[in-house]
Amino acid sequence: MKRLLALLLTAALFCGLFVPAFAASAFPIQTESTAPSPEQAETASSQPSSLPIVFVTGIGQTWTHLVDENGSFKTEKNKDGETEEILYNLFYADLQALRQPRSILNIAALALQLLATVCLNRNMLSADSLKRLASTILSRHILDEDGNLPPDVEDCARNFPLSEYNETDRYNFFRSIPCQSVLDGIREADIYCYYHSAFSYIERDADGLDAFISDVVLPGREVQQVVLVPMSMGAAVVSAYLAKYADKGQVRRVVSIVGAWDGSDLVADLIEGKYVDESAQMFYDSLLPRMIKEPWGSLAAILMHVVSRATLRGMVESIREAIVETLVLPTPSLLALIPAARYPAIERQYLSGAGMEKIRAQAHEYYEAQRTFPQRVRALEAQGTDFYFLSGYGLSFGTADDEYWYFRFLRSAATTNSDEIIQISSTAPGTIYAPAGASLGQTGTYISPDGSIDLSASIAPDRTWCFYRQRHQLDYNNTALRLAMEIATGSVTDVHTSAEKYPQFNGERNVKDLLRGDNTLIHQLQAVLDAHDGEDLPDVRQALSECRAMLARTHNDPAADNAVMENARQVIARYTPQPAPQPPTLRERLEDGFIGFLKKILPPIRERLYEKYGTGGRGDRR
Repeated sequence: MKRLLALLLTAALFCGLFVPAFAASAFPIQTESTAPSPEQAETASSQPSSLPIVFVTGIGQTWTHLVDENGSFKTEKNKDGETEEILYNLFYADLQALRQPRSILNIAALALQLLATVCLNRNMLSADSLKRLASTILSRHILDEDGNLPPDVEDCARNFPLSEYNETDRYNFFRSIPCQSVLDGIREADIYCYYHSAFSYIERDADGLDAFISDVVLPGREVQQVVLVPMSMGAAVVSAYLAKYADKGQVRRVVSIVGAWDGSDLVADLIEGKYVDESAQMFYDSLLPRMIKEPWGSLAAILMHVVSRATLRGMVESIREAIVETLVLPTPSLLALIPAARYPAIERQYLSGAGMEKIRAQAHEYYEAQRTFPQRVRALEAQGTDFYFLSGYGLSFGTADDEYWYFRFLRSAATTNSDEIIQISSTAPGTIYAPAGASLGQTGTYISPDGSIDLSASIAPDRTWCFYRQRHQLDYNNTALRLAMEIATGSVTDVHTSAEKYPQFNGERNVKDLLRGDNTLIHQLQAVLDAHDGEDLPDVRQALSECRAMLARTHNDPAADNAVMENARQVIARYTPQPAPQPPTLRERLEDGFIGFLKKILPPIRERLYEKYGTGGRGDRR
């Protein structure tokens, strides 16, 4: 059972990895507008021109069209009955394909294999059947032998500035990169976004970025340079681009926002199936109760005991290997997320077989670029390209109180110092660190206040800013985004000139409720004032003033931030009519009674089985 989480963690990582940083995350992508007001747009358009800023997306910001045989966008009805294009991020599971006769036969075969596994207490799952199922569900993400996605999948390409985006595109841009409140002095005509596929050949993404800069962004401009703002996985694309096209001299600044310059140990752990020693107990004690509420958590725990540890381990390993071999290993863009120090071993074990030559060549080429990144940065800086890094630190993988707590099962979780998704030595390359919560036992200019990280050996110690206990959702740290934009425009040049406004070591911030969508706390407070026009509502005005003042502060204090937002919620609730409670229906009463019965009888059964088998199952004893 040590590897019991392989399937869950593999799927979770590649569905959620780097997503929280900059994701609309769910699909289909919404189409409401959160564009700046006409007054904001007019102000931005009147500002003087500057170097164009090119955002390079992370996984969660990439979105894709489905097209028909004529190349037209496929559409569907949304929840309001309106027709809209089918767009998606990350996994778009083709569940319709499961209704095809071949898929039905494959699922039936797997059901029989699962039944045989339970009866014989031996893993009987067929690797071929599992791979066929994975290939069916994930068909729109699997590359062919030439590295192409299926013909009905079209990457999102917006070969024009933000000022020319339509309403839907503007919404998607600002939903995933909520920077509209920090664009003061930057024209939308100078903002671009390079969308690349999360499932691709990394070399093609680099070539595409070069073409985007040369053919879309720079033509007609007096200064033939850009500012690149890679986010999360976008750093891998920029690294590959710079390794191939640096001699063109088209990049003035690189402003990295939690960039995966050296991958993430999460990816290597998942590919290699490496988990902490106590993962079986953690699964039993933590995963099931968190993932499945009672009484279903107890029911799942009881079902775990149907087979032995060895059988269960074999089942989950078979599923993990099917997903890894079907989707991860054939996809160089995902292999680019392996840390350089761990790549050679993974290449030898997983990429050296027959038929993997093209994939191995792609992955190895990026590995060389990744391995030599520090030396290339120094050479580029000598040529006039400056690098800046914004990072989160102070967290292990899978912080207990966060939605990605299941990453705690991975072996690197106990030794890392990260933003919960990417270790600090990747987002701020060269940083020396102690595990989150521990200390290096040193003090000095570049030592964090908690003593856990040392920036002195990093690539750019004077151009690196770190946010303590900041999750990978740096997009909702408006201080970080404001800092990134001031760096992009040249207003901030290093940590010394900006120390008063932007301390090198700052706190976390998550103001999603104040930034995302058309119904933020600020919108709701303003709506209360509008609904009570002419009335004196000092508590509402005070709450609104506090929210705006908090957004303007650049010295982050998460406790103070949370207090301001909680007060705003309470004020809004006082002026929001609550619907009268409805009596439960007969069906609801029956369901509640049944669930109550299960909650009463299942936990004792679970406890008795645990006394007998521990975290094992049939045939195992403590």
